[in-house]
Amino acid sequence: MSASRFIASRLSAGEDRLSRTSNTIAWVSVCLSIAIMIIAIAVVAGFKQEIRGRATGFMGSVMLVQPGQSPVNELYPFSENLSYREKLLSDPGVTGISGVAWRSGLIKTEDNIDGLYFKGIDSLYDRSFFSACLVEGEVPDYRGRISNDVLLSRATASRMGFSVGDPVVVYFIGDEVKVRKFNLCGVFEAGLEDIDNRMAVADRRQIQRLNGWASDEVSSIEIRTGDGTSVERMSELVEETVFSSMQEDDRALFVTNVKKMYGHLFDWLSLLDFNVLMILALMVAVAGFNMISALLIILFEKISTIGLLKALGMTSRQVSRVFLLRAGALVGKGMLWGNVIGIALCLIQKYTRVFKLDPANYFVSAVPIRLQAGNIILLNVVAALLMMAIISLSARFVSRVSPDRTMRVE
Repeated sequence: MSASRFIASRLSAGEDRLSRTSNTIAWVSVCLSIAIMIIAIAVVAGFKQEIRGRATGFMGSVMLVQPGQSPVNELYPFSENLSYREKLLSDPGVTGISGVAWRSGLIKTEDNIDGLYFKGIDSLYDRSFFSACLVEGEVPDYRGRISNDVLLSRATASRMGFSVGDPVVVYFIGDEVKVRKFNLCGVFEAGLEDIDNRMAVADRRQIQRLNGWASDEVSSIEIRTGDGTSVERMSELVEETVFSSMQEDDRALFVTNVKKMYGHLFDWLSLLDFNVLMILALMVAVAGFNMISALLIILFEKISTIGLLKALGMTSRQVSRVFLLRAGALVGKGMLWGNVIGIALCLIQKYTRVFKLDPANYFVSAVPIRLQAGNIILLNVVAALLMMAIISLSARFVSRVSPDRTMRVE
């Protein structure tokens, strides 16, 4: 054991009541700061995962559309048989490609009328999102004959007074008014206002027939990606593939993504990132300055000891190391307990969802949590380095202590 470490351990054993109290306050502040920072980054990561998952679950991550048109396009179809389709599917980040057809319609009952966009999907479409959001009934199966089954959101079904199994009469207005009677087979709740208030799901063949399109004509093509794949990176990859592999028979298409469609949601998430950075900076500063206070109390209490150690031949740097080791022990204790408390609270919320939210304001019904080991490790490393850097400033006090003065006072 080095001399500095030995002396630091002996100093901790001989602290008076004031030092012990200040030390307790210091490591508890570190503990609370670390716990709050872990919870903050877990909550923001949870919000990002939930909201992005819901938006991409319904619309896909990246979309191919007609130039100048949105993905919800019912006037200008194009063929989904693209020469570069297989090349896109070969990318490890792509989990699926599906053509969808859209048509707007009016749902009418005796008392209410409401306008919706009907999204037409086929039997190969990934329906896992709808299964996860299903609150009543079942997800329609569009294999076999053309189906009249539709999915409505809970908000729409409640607004119109529908229950699972009820007939849904829809008026499609164009050059002529077309009326279709669908069967409500299931009710979903996406948790996003734009989807829950405006969208419904139907058989793609029904929508194509209503639009007068061929069986391979679609409004847009959705490209789905795996969890953690960057939407921006995938948009660039798809754009590069489209322009480099497009054949003469392919329609010129425009690449867009879910962040452009739901910009307000992702802007809100970016604002959360900024808020978390402010929280992290504040917590590190609070913990760091509380540690400085504790260290200064120790230094003032042990000023005669500092003078004695210098008189015995220790340099200012060696004496400073003694007190930095003591401060480091307090930081380590606080960080250990902060990690335990922060991770425990996150796990409790993740599996019990005890803290609820208003979906109308926060898009989710409970505080979402996503614990990522890499983020927690990085947080601990950066926080420890910053706090020790702040503490090291107060250790400069040691260089100002003169042995002859302290020993004269003693």
